[in-house]
Amino acid sequence: VCREFQRGNCARGETDCRFAHPSDSPMIDTSDNTVTVCMDYIKSRCSREKCKYFHPPAHLQAKIKAAQHQANQTAVAAQAAAAAMVS
Repeated sequence: VCREFQRGNCARGETDCRFAHPSDSPMIDTSDNTVTVCMDYIKSRCSREKCKYFHPPAHLQAKIKAAQHQANQTAVAAQAAAAAMVS
């Protein structure tokens, strides 16, 4: 979560800032200043009228999708390496 946004001072705005600008403060985890992203929204499948999870703007969605892709590629490589060691 953007600390400047929380103070009302983020000059970058929601569409340019690399941190989340959640509209609903109860969705912020105060222990580590994070939000839970709505993965249904990322997959264009959120149909909740009032979703309790963060719906990130397009530029943050792209970063999330890229991170997921990288994690999937790493997992596949690790599985292949483990399989090669067993053989």
